[in-house]
Amino acid sequence: MSDIDSAINCAIKHIGIATYSSGKIFEYLARKGFDESTCRAAVDHLVSSGYINDIKASGKVLFTRSGKKQESRRYIYQRLLAAGIAPEAADEVISTLKSDEETCLDLINANYDHGAEVSFEEFVKLAERRGYSLDIAGRTYDIWQTES
Repeated sequence: MSDIDSAINCAIKHIGIATYSSGKIFEYLARKGFDESTCRAAVDHLVSSGYINDIKASGKVLFTRSGKKQESRRYIYQRLLAAGIAPEAADEVISTLKSDEETCLDLINANYDHGAEVSFEEFVKLAERRGYSLDIAGRTYDIWQTES
């Protein structure tokens, strides 16, 4: 059995029925002692066979960053990369997301009741912590105020 076959088998045993990103499996194989080229070949094989799917794996990241924890597209992109999602897959996922203006409005609606007294400064702090620009936060706050 070749090193690549051993790495593929090791990865499959680790993955089981769970969903992992290509980057996380690459890191796992490297920690198990496989060299970089073997890890890359094994991961490439698992991706091409459909055993690893970064688009599917990105769903875990997206699920946790909505509602009260909504973040900007830029922050979500950074989270996807940190979760081991390949840049091409992260680009594809980001292109399907709503605009920052829409998600910033989702953020304010999830965190505050309509008609609540929310200062501009308070909302801007929240929005900036989640990766939104001052410009987007300001426009969103104005829209939210007119809808209340």
